[in-house]
Amino acid sequence: MISKQSSQERILLLQVAAGDEQAFRALTHQYSGLVFKFIHQHLNDRQQAEEIVQDIFVKLWLTRETLSQIDSFRSFLLIVCRNHAFNAIKKMVRERNREWDWDHDKNIGQSGEDDPLQKEQLFLLIEEAVEQLPPQQQKAWKLCRQGGLKYEQAAHEMQVSRDAVKKYLQYANSAIKKYVSGKLPIYHP
Repeated sequence: MISKQSSQERILLLQVAAGDEQAFRALTHQYSGLVFKFIHQHLNDRQQAEEIVQDIFVKLWLTRETLSQIDSFRSFLLIVCRNHAFNAIKKMVRERNREWDWDHDKNIGQSGEDDPLQKEQLFLLIEEAVEQLPPQQQKAWKLCRQGGLKYEQAAHEMQVSRDAVKKYLQYANSAIKKYVSGKLPIYHP
């Protein structure tokens, strides 16, 4: 026998699957707290958790027709949350690895000692490379790398998406590395 709560949830899912926006708002209201709590627990980043919650519910709306086939929406939703959290964690690890690679690559060519002349030469080369970047890449690089802004902050300032800022930085980092490695003599300790 189906419990009262399960039958109400089933009706709500059928209404959402049929395109009922009010039912979708009720579903979102009912489950957004659970989704946020789950995502935030795993990422410990409030802003990113809020973005992921929004992404999850947008995707649910876009694929609403499939909701009529779901037996346990809560279980389904927790699996979706787990997958989104896992993907976000993988993305953060990749970003940190890229930053580590960048920091590591900046130090290529330096001897075991901290030679101020070599550092100055490296910084000048990086500045030259940055000045040759296309305007959006240059702005993203300056805001995030020199200004210390987070992707979200830079995206707001540039009036683009967070993903656009990340892409600009990827292209910029690649171009800078290529420019610097072509100009910087390699020193052997």
